[in-house]
Amino acid sequence: MILLTGASGLLGRHLEIEADRPTHRDLDICNFEPKPYDLIVHSAAYTKVEQAETDKMDCFDVNVRGTLNLLTAYPNTPFVYISSEYAHKPLNFYSVTKSLAEQLVTSHTAPYLIIRTLFKPYPWPYEKAYQDQWTMGDYVTYIAPKIDQAIMGWDKKSKLIYIGTGRKTMLDIARETKPDVIPNSFKESKVKIPSDYQ
Repeated sequence: MILLTGASGLLGRHLEIEADRPTHRDLDICNFEPKPYDLIVHSAAYTKVEQAETDKMDCFDVNVRGTLNLLTAYPNTPFVYISSEYAHKPLNFYSVTKSLAEQLVTSHTAPYLIIRTLFKPYPWPYEKAYQDQWTMGDYVTYIAPKIDQAIMGWDKKSKLIYIGTGRKTMLDIARETKPDVIPNSFKESKVKIPSDYQ
């Protein structure tokens, strides 16, 4: 049996792997009693990049302490961690917590699969899109099936992989569903964000 954390989140709702999908009310990763599972797929996360700068305790508790709690509860269980492209170049508090969580996962005694990715709601819900921020990410409707495939095809060898649909800008993604989206620059972001996933 697979445990999927974050099942009610944007990604979790689109993943189709057969799994136990507890709600946050049923499973608070910051405080829970573990049940036996054969595989942990950890997609629960604090993802509000801008808000994390002022809400550091909650962001840290979910992204770092919550991940550590799961790793401690399941030391011998293969572990899939859904990370972020931002973890490669942590420039803000959110990305620092994702990078720290990756480091915890790499010290896990059982095999691990770290998936760095980026996914957006479909269709593009924002007025603007960065014309100078590069990503491998895409809409969640395209990324989720690739994650399903990666998890089910995982050979249980510890590794970090990127999942995406090829190099593009955020503006490229946005224009697919919102042709009149307004181009802007990542430099206009209220918090520091990386210009590239590489």
